[in-house]
Amino acid sequence: MKKVWAILIWGVLVFAIGTYLDKVRELLMSGNDLVQTYVVRFGIGFVLVIVVVLVGKGLRKWVGRNNGLDPGDWFMIGAVAWVIEGGYGWLMDPRQTVDIRLYDTMFVIARLQAIGAVVILYALIGVIYYQWPRMNKSLGFIHFFVTQAALYVMLWMRYFNPAYEVKGYLEWHEFQKYQFVSGGYEMMALLVVVAQVLFVLNLFLMLISRVRRVRRRSANGRFRG
Repeated sequence: MKKVWAILIWGVLVFAIGTYLDKVRELLMSGNDLVQTYVVRFGIGFVLVIVVVLVGKGLRKWVGRNNGLDPGDWFMIGAVAWVIEGGYGWLMDPRQTVDIRLYDTMFVIARLQAIGAVVILYALIGVIYYQWPRMNKSLGFIHFFVTQAALYVMLWMRYFNPAYEVKGYLEWHEFQKYQFVSGGYEMMALLVVVAQVLFVLNLFLMLISRVRRVRRRSANGRFRG
């Protein structure tokens, strides 16, 4: 039960960190008042760092050092954070969409649906990690943090283009000018794919190791018999 509470608390903290970073980016790109921007960047950021460090240490002591958070737990934490972000975004603007440009095609997806898909993906991956706890933890942590960072850029952040932040839409010349947005989305999508390939490789290596252990035990049993 303690670990469940730890997952929920960390989920709220991950949501707070993600929202803070996106707000700083929005302030910098939209050219808002510098005093306000720096107060948010350093003031709130400093407080958030202190909160995360203190809460992290407190949860570690409460849960127990030998019962730390595994990759499966972090994917559940990510699922909680995305659920909160989906609800928060829907309350702020129920019509929010994710507009992704790849080459000459623009994909428009309802943001709540996209976040729902991420939550389901995280929950399924978390269950797999729980089902096979012998999977390599280092690869599991890399899998989570790379996936989270890439999806954060693709779905959590609204847009790279400051013109959109100000007007809420893009002129055609503005759309063409920010070609790097397309490249950024492509790079993030590639990172997501690479992270999932790493996950499959981790699962495959664990299954091979499991088969070898079973064969070794079987051989030892025959030898003793």
